[in-house]
Amino acid sequence: MAKPITLVQLSPTMSEGTLVKWLVKEGDRISNGQAIAEVETDKAVMEQESFFDGTLLKIVAKEGSKVAVEGTIAIVGEPGEDISALGGNGTTPSATAAEKSAPAKAQPAPAAAQKPASAPAPVAKPAGSRVPPAPAKATTPPVGERTLASPLARKIAKDAGVELRGIAGSGPQGRVVRKDVENAVANGGNKAVASPARNVQPVAVSPLADEEVKLSGMRQVIARRLLESKQTVPHFQLSIDVRGEGLLTAVARIKEAMPDAKVTVTHLIIKAMGAVALRHKAIRSQWADDHLNVLGRTDISVAVAIEDGLLTPVLRDVHAKGVLQLAQELRDVAGKARARKLTPEDMSGGIQTLSNLGMYGINQFAAIINPPESSILAVAAMEDRPVVEDGRIVPGKVMTITMGCDHRVIDGAVAAQYLQDLKATLENPVMMLL
Repeated sequence: MAKPITLVQLSPTMSEGTLVKWLVKEGDRISNGQAIAEVETDKAVMEQESFFDGTLLKIVAKEGSKVAVEGTIAIVGEPGEDISALGGNGTTPSATAAEKSAPAKAQPAPAAAQKPASAPAPVAKPAGSRVPPAPAKATTPPVGERTLASPLARKIAKDAGVELRGIAGSGPQGRVVRKDVENAVANGGNKAVASPARNVQPVAVSPLADEEVKLSGMRQVIARRLLESKQTVPHFQLSIDVRGEGLLTAVARIKEAMPDAKVTVTHLIIKAMGAVALRHKAIRSQWADDHLNVLGRTDISVAVAIEDGLLTPVLRDVHAKGVLQLAQELRDVAGKARARKLTPEDMSGGIQTLSNLGMYGINQFAAIINPPESSILAVAAMEDRPVVEDGRIVPGKVMTITMGCDHRVIDGAVAAQYLQDLKATLENPVMMLL
């Protein structure tokens, strides 16, 4: 008897999914538990499995279509069954007929051959081609038109007395880059010739075109969750400056002892968050309307930027693990995040999130809490700043950490005590071992 395969809820917050790719085709024999399609949820791209053994009679949801949870995506049964009541059209062909029709579906070439002879052949602009532009396109631009070139390329050309106009650029949009100028110099390049000022004409700059960018399912859910967080969670922020010399020294000593160790300040901050959370019950607490859930773990979420937004994979039992192990685990989950291979379990159960923008030179920022967690740490860049030691102004390495708190769970004084403890631990990394 024919049965529908419905879209399962692949994450707790998923209400619909996008059918990214079918892994099987109509007429294939499939088995219970077999992965048959890739579905984009609000968290990642995950595999949908079949619930039944049988033949895939009809694909209901096409690739790229959105389907609500529990919506039918395919019909499975035996060849020749009537599937009209399940969203199909009449009966399906017998197994023999399906096998005979399969080769015809796999041969689109004849249809392409029926195009009119007068149709322009796509030779000049092959789709997706990376073939460099024809020499005709690298001709000298009109007088007065500015040649696209990188600042370094312009400096090298100026020092060598080479005219940029006439050099074919290999960079984006024909941009002349360093190697193009060096090649031109090596080949004797065109010597710069002063152009009469009267020949210079104003350049007409074309305005950028408006465009509409379709949001992925993940981006839409991220937007809804962030809006919900700001609307329903009473945020407040506290900032504290942390001296970073101790962290830098610890990283340097680890690398001296183990040159291949890929440890950074970020990994030490994660370790410190787990160690300090053991001593602060409020940081491990979550709001639950009429009570607080106090979690007996030190699982830390780490914000990882991907093309469509932000994911927060979780590192488990941080207080009980060494820095080297945490560094490896963070590399693993960050790789899974960028490959969109995280599971809901990989992103649930955290007590606090770390958001680090220090690598971008940001000197201070506030982050939005990731519910149901009750706090988030926004770590900024470590900067050279003047600091006071024993009444003297001396140079120091300082970073600002801003903690966003859910005021229903964490009061200001409680958050301040936690930040003081975290500051002391970060400035004296040996305290992570206590």
